[in-house]
Amino acid sequence: MTLTTPSPSRAPAVATVDRLSLPLPSGPEAPSLARRATAGFLHRFWPSLAQSRCDDFLLIVSELVTNAVRHAPGRSTLTLTIASSVLDIAVTDCSCVLPASRPPDLRDGTGGMGLHIAEDLGARLFTEALPDGKRVHAAFAAA
Repeated sequence: MTLTTPSPSRAPAVATVDRLSLPLPSGPEAPSLARRATAGFLHRFWPSLAQSRCDDFLLIVSELVTNAVRHAPGRSTLTLTIASSVLDIAVTDCSCVLPASRPPDLRDGTGGMGLHIAEDLGARLFTEALPDGKRVHAAFAAA
């Protein structure tokens, strides 16, 4: 786990950036590890965040990490960045298949809800194609 915090010597005009980068295991323990790390990060770097909004962000982390575990072989990385009152939740995995929104499947248990949930909570969703996989982002304004 890597945490970066702004240097005390920074000029006040420079936007502060707080970041967590956490390599995750490829197994079923990854979502809970990611949620715990996210809760600690938000408590430390965004202490004024309402608990209900924190819960929203933990849900999105869980959804994105679960998708990586479910659909991409190998390890993934969770990156959280707070800059200019925006929280960017990003999950990098080694699958080049880009996520696609689909109707939720409530009967079969095959999912399809994560991207819809993120959009309903106000996320700006985007995906970066990488040479060896992808990075899925859900960015949220502070409000």
